[in-house]
Amino acid sequence: MKLEGFRGVIAAIITPNGVEDTAIEAYLRFLHERGVAGIFMLGTMGEGAKLSVQAREKVAEKIVALAGNRFLKIVHVGSSDLESSSRLAKHAQDIGADAVSAVAPYYYRYDAESLANFYTALGASLNLPLLFYNNPNRQGYPISIQEITRLFELVPAVRGVKDSSGDPDLILELQSSFGSSHFIACGGDNLLYYAFSIGVRAHVSALASIYPELAVGISRAVEREDRAEALRLQLVVNRARRLLRSVGPDTASYRYALTLRGLDMGPPILPTRHLRQEEMDQLSRSLAPINKLAEDVGRLG
Repeated sequence: MKLEGFRGVIAAIITPNGVEDTAIEAYLRFLHERGVAGIFMLGTMGEGAKLSVQAREKVAEKIVALAGNRFLKIVHVGSSDLESSSRLAKHAQDIGADAVSAVAPYYYRYDAESLANFYTALGASLNLPLLFYNNPNRQGYPISIQEITRLFELVPAVRGVKDSSGDPDLILELQSSFGSSHFIACGGDNLLYYAFSIGVRAHVSALASIYPELAVGISRAVEREDRAEALRLQLVVNRARRLLRSVGPDTASYRYALTLRGLDMGPPILPTRHLRQEEMDQLSRSLAPINKLAEDVGRLG
């Protein structure tokens, strides 16, 4: 599937950890049957930064192969060093990914020219679209619209941006300035309704990895101009997001929530701990009505 013309929900999928291919296939089928159009591998929710380069390559290879042509397949290759990111990007291209994305290199703070050096080198040997991934909380520093504009000017290989700043003003500026020339994707599930309403073509959604019906439902409601339904589902998404972030480490909570929907991608990737029994019990109770609502939305299409 090509980046050009793509429109829809991209699930920031949970990375399989010690599970069989049949479990991964069941997970991908679950997402596809509920309208997810793309998958984003090894990002924040995918815990990619916890894995070695070799482990990330193994995961990407497995998922890309099993996904086939059902999804737009984006592999996150960001790291703090250029050598690792370049190796991961080349590997993603070789295994048949549709695009790669890289968060701004973390730990040190980089200005626009330094970022241009990183992404120029990263894109030099790629024939795939390269997406800049802006995530201030993870990279450790904010990047302004002026710096993103400069990055687009200096690095033609950067074909778009996944913006997880959580800043509605920034996503509005990106869509207004570059929506017709670049691939603009929003992250941050509290902005699903907002992003689709202003014309953003894609949303990379962590919650869609568990509740695809809700994220896809918002997208479809916006398309048919059903504002009331879109707002109703956005409020449910916001509630689910708060619950999942309030109990234990969030990556562990999201994994457990997926098991409540009948899908097990294995334990959290170390060093993240398992949820305690009381935390699992709390989530089971709190998420039960959201699970039912998601199933109802899925049945209604």
